[in-house]
Formats: sequence, C-alpha cells, structure tokens
Amino acid sequence: MPIQLSAPLQPSPLLGGAQLNKFAMLSALLDYMQTSSRLQGANIYQLIRPHGFGLTAATRALEQIIEAKHATLDKAEQLEVLRISFNAGTFNSIHDFRDDLCAQLQRKLWDYHVNKEPSSYQSPHSYLSCLLNDVSHAGAHPLAVIIDNYEAPFLSALSLKFSERAEAISLYLTALNAIKQAGHSVAFCLLTGHIKLALSSLYAEGLPVVRDISVHPTCDTLLGFTPADFNRAFATQLKRCAPRQGLTRAELCEALVNCYGGYVFSDRNIPLLCPSSVIAALNNEGRLLTYQEQFDYAWLMRLLQDEEPDLAWLFDKGGQDPLHLESVNLLNPGRRDIGVLLVQLGFATINRITVNEGDDYINWRYRFSAPNEEMRRLLYVLEGKASVQLCLAPINPRVLDAGFHDFDVQA
Repeated sequence: MPIQLSAPLQPSPLLGGAQLNKFAMLSALLDYMQTSSRLQGANIYQLIRPHGFGLTAATRALEQIIEAKHATLDKAEQLEVLRISFNAGTFNSIHDFRDDLCAQLQRKLWDYHVNKEPSSYQSPHSYLSCLLNDVSHAGAHPLAVIIDNYEAPFLSALSLKFSERAEAISLYLTALNAIKQAGHSVAFCLLTGHIKLALSSLYAEGLPVVRDISVHPTCDTLLGFTPADFNRAFATQLKRCAPRQGLTRAELCEALVNCYGGYVFSDRNIPLLCPSSVIAALNNEGRLLTYQEQFDYAWLMRLLQDEEPDLAWLFDKGGQDPLHLESVNLLNPGRRDIGVLLVQLGFATINRITVNEGDDYINWRYRFSAPNEEMRRLLYVLEGKASVQLCLAPINPRVLDAGFHDFDVQA
C-alpha cells in the first residue's frame, strides 16, 4: 500500500539529497521486517554500521514512516513505535550499573506516561517488561521496538572490575529477554549499533535468535552515499567549495571519495562514502580533515595499546574469513576479536571477494584494507604510533599521504 503522509517527512542531512530514495529503501526495510516469517516470539533484527553513517537519523525516519502508514492501515495491522536509546557510562560497582540501567528505563516509562514509581526491588528486566506491556496495551497495537545504541550497556560493563563484567552483561541480557517474552505484543524489534555482539550467554538467555540484516541487500546501501549519488546530490556544494580549495569539481569529488569513501558492507561490493565526514568537509568549505576523530574511540584505543596486536594479518592479506559477520567477545578479546572490531567500526573494509567452488562446497574468502585516508590516519593514532596532531592536520587533496609520518611518536 502506498504511503499517505499526513505531514512531510523531516529531512536529515545524513540522508542527503537522495533522501526520497532513502525513504523508499527504509519503507522496503519495514516491509521486510513485518512480512518475514515469524520465529518463536518476536522477530529480532540487528543492524550495525560504523560511526557517522546516520543510524539514529535512519531509525528516526523509520519511525516517521511507521507513523505515516498508521492512518492508512486496518486496525489489526497498525503498529505502535517504542524507541529506546541507551547511553554508556562509567561505574564503580555492579550496583551502580544496575541502578543506571533501571534509571534509563524509568525515564522511558515516564516518556510514555506509564505510571511506575522507582523501587529498589525492581530489576532492569521488570522495568522493560512493564514498558513493553503498558505501551502495547495503551495503544492497543503490537509494538515496533527500536533500540538504538544497543551496545552501550556492554561498553559500560567494561568500566567495572573484571570479576563483575560478566554479571553486568547478564543483567542487561536478562532485561532484553523481556522482548522475547512479550510474545505477540511485539511485532518486531530492531537493534542498531556499531559492533555486533552476542545477545545471549551461558548465564543469560537474552535474545538467542537474532537476524543480522547488516549485509542484507535491503540494507547494504541504505546508509551512506555511492560516489554517483553523492556527486549528483551535492552538486551545488561541490561547485561552491572546489575553487576555494584550488580544485575543479571533479578533483574535489575524487579527493572526498579517497578520504571518506571506500566502505563496502556486503558481497555486492558497492563502495560508499561516510555521510557525516563528507557533509562536515563540505560545511567546512571542502577542507579535508579527519572528522571521525570526533567520535569516542577511547575504549578501542586502550584495547589496541594494551594488547599491542599485530594487525599485519588483517590488512591486504588474502584468504580471510567473513569477519564482518562475526560477533565480538568484549570480555576477553583476542587478536581475531580486535580484527572483527576494526572491520565493523570501519577501520578495515572488504577489498576483494574470492569465491571458490567445488563439487560439494562453496567457499567465500575476503581481503580487507583501510577504506580511506581518514580511517588510516585515525587508526595510526589509536595504535599510539602518531600523536593526535595527525588527525588535526589538513589532508592534501592531491597527495593524500603527504606529511603522514611527520607526527610519528618516537619509540
């Protein structure tokens, strides 16, 4: 059924000038999640992307599409949107972690006008169960649950003593299990974030069956710009900024692709540009900087420098497994987990795909490399090999690696 809009969809710069096409893709994603065969309990989907790809903007737009469709559907088909966004924090004890998780859910209860007073006897699971139950009954419709920054509590758990981390994650997973237990009150749940984590463990059932749609054809180009779409959508900005950098429009576009493009998220091998970085560059008159440095990579930097991993096995080596599909073990990460993290956070991306076929098998092997100059510089700093000044130095659009080693940290 075509979407009938009661109010115009609010534009987002991260969806860019091609946003009508992006909204059509989001509508297709919604149809996919609604019509997929239902597993036991609600269908749970997981979508991850590196920082700067506008996951939050996309889920906000998805909310608008659900609300726009609401008035056109029969009552039995209507959905109520429940959106939860978790925040990461630093805690000294498991009790502080639990109280913060409860407080975040309590605030969400108040947002939805659910009358539930705080209590020291309540658990995160009971808070989320109450939220799902009361919002569903108040609207008399099944819920489309959207959980943004779903990995934030995992990262918060890393601030605890090692002996308490597994307990904290189990507490969070037990809370998420309320979604599964809600049954038909939840039509589907979409979890979005930056890294893929297992959502069940030996200590908590959590969400044992999760469909990762990060590389699904419905999603692989949903976030980000292809070079052609970018050139077309931002033609005016490119024309304005190019002469200010002493470049032609084609030269500036090529420099932006080399600095902020090259990300590949599926076997379709379609390279994309990072929206937040290219928009920041155009808003800065085309000046090329490491704009991804604005995001919080402190925990990754500690992991890289504490473990001192050898990353030579990851970059430009043929024959890797599909690391972008794997879950990360944050509690006890090994060399492979660090490689998976770097791929999922955008520091490495698919460079080449090799398919080997035999009489009774098909085998996919992947080569990974840095997607662009921005992420190569930022990783070099996070590894402790260069000072942060490398991220603050403008990138030469004609010779991208010029001055790269001027900021090396001496051994």
